[in-house]
Amino acid sequence: MAESIEFESTEWITAGAIGEPGRRTFFVQARAGDRVVALLVEKGQVAGLADLAQQLLSRFDVVVTPDDLDAAHHQLIDGIEPLWRVGEMSLGASVEGERFVLECAEVLFADPDDPDVPDELAEAALEAALEERATARFWLTRHQLVRLAAYAAFAVEAGSRERCRLCGRPIDPGEGHVCPASNGHGKLTV
Repeated sequence: MAESIEFESTEWITAGAIGEPGRRTFFVQARAGDRVVALLVEKGQVAGLADLAQQLLSRFDVVVTPDDLDAAHHQLIDGIEPLWRVGEMSLGASVEGERFVLECAEVLFADPDDPDVPDELAEAALEAALEERATARFWLTRHQLVRLAAYAAFAVEAGSRERCRLCGRPIDPGEGHVCPASNGHGKLTV
């Protein structure tokens, strides 16, 4: 059976990135008691988490503002090894909007067109894999979700690279980029 993480009383949680823009690695990290866990996520998942958290909070008339950003308190802890890569994330709320839950499930790497797996076994194999994947559930207060949403949005924007004025693609600070608009290849997108 795969690992199941349940933090009923999450003391600290964040979502952010380590590394230089264009080469950043994103994580969700949380602590409860002596246990700190890190899960590997994609930039789009962190952006989606920030957006979804803001939407969910707005249902309870809570607005996330720049004043909610406590960057020093929400920075990732370096040196923590991720337990696994997240495939699915969801966010839910109690009826009164005082407690929230962030659920993460491990990504599945499966090839549905694998010729070695007969069609009649493929569905059963997928169901078995879904039951065996690792999961994590982090229970949060409203205040924690507000801070998580603010910092996740900040972390996504903090690594934004300068965009080429001709093609609109990101420019790598160290290497620049090959611009298709400057040599006649590609659509001009200014």
